[in-house]
Amino acid sequence: MENAVDALKLAFGVLVFVIALTVIMTMFTQARETSDLVLQRSDITEFMDYTEQSQIVGGITLSGEERVVGLETIIPTLYKYYKENYTVVFLNSNGSPLEIYETQTRYDLWSGYGTDNGYTNRYYNDNYSTSVCAFDVDDETRRREPWVGSNEKFKENLDHFLQGGEYTYGVSWASGGQVTYDYGDGFIKNYDDKQFRENLGEYTYNGTSTGDLTGETNTSTGTKEKKKRVIVYTLIG
Repeated sequence: MENAVDALKLAFGVLVFVIALTVIMTMFTQARETSDLVLQRSDITEFMDYTEQSQIVGGITLSGEERVVGLETIIPTLYKYYKENYTVVFLNSNGSPLEIYETQTRYDLWSGYGTDNGYTNRYYNDNYSTSVCAFDVDDETRRREPWVGSNEKFKENLDHFLQGGEYTYGVSWASGGQVTYDYGDGFIKNYDDKQFRENLGEYTYNGTSTGDLTGETNTSTGTKEKKKRVIVYTLIG
């Protein structure tokens, strides 16, 4: 009789344990789903529906929605551009390109240099301007920026861009085997007290990138027209 009672107690204990474990797992699952939903909704790269579209410099189509942000929003956005393959553009208050750094790569190394299908600096009148106002993996690849091809180097470049100072890369094509980028006082110090208008949009271009882009074939050229997400920060004041 005692054995039967002990067996029932043991069975009851196991049942309680299983129920408790099930409840805990359910709570963790719900918490994760809630967390994922919150992160998705707070991610500024999540596409908006386009309403009241407008065109700005570089053929970018913007949505009619915008918000005012500071560096606390811009910095996390920059650290994701190379992994998620979107473009971040900076503009002056009048809509002209805001130079954020000057490329040190050589013209003759730029993809398609000297041909009709060559590299195009879509934000400046001069296709071969060394002034840069955007972070874009495709553009940086075509200019053969020294940090391309390594997530670690992308991050290192952003660290120096934000903090300032000189940063030297070892490259085979430069005189002396290295090239130095001078980021001055750094983006954080220069714009710490500034605000920007943030807009989301897209632009269409012809290319051969195999990234996560979609588009249609241009029947006149036979090339793939790709659409790329873009985040535009326009300086206020």
